[in-house]
Amino acid sequence: MEEYQQSVLYVEDNELNMVLMHHIFKKHLPSVLLLKAETAELGLEIASYRVPDLIIMDIGLPGMNGYEAMDTLKSDESTRHIPVMAISAFAQRSDIEQAKATGFAAYITKPFQVKVFTHIVKELLAGDPYTP
Repeated sequence: MEEYQQSVLYVEDNELNMVLMHHIFKKHLPSVLLLKAETAELGLEIASYRVPDLIIMDIGLPGMNGYEAMDTLKSDESTRHIPVMAISAFAQRSDIEQAKATGFAAYITKPFQVKVFTHIVKELLAGDPYTP
């Protein structure tokens, strides 16, 4: 049985993106357990009882979007300390500024470079603030 040192919760409604992320973690971050949720509501539930070291949150989710989920995470005593990285196809400057104002630790746009993505994840897992 594999020993995981840290865990990351990935909240994403697109199945192909889930598969891609699974492969990225397996190859580039093998000591990190990847938890998955298809909706923000399920992600919040998992975050409250698993308390991952990092959350990667899609912004354009059905139902509750990533911004609303972030507000909920930050208002909950048990999850407010968890860094959250936004991941989205929304790439306008206003989108990035809104994410920063909401409290996301990092914002990465789809499609992304795997090397850049894994670097950001490693920084956030190490407790370092991400600075682009």
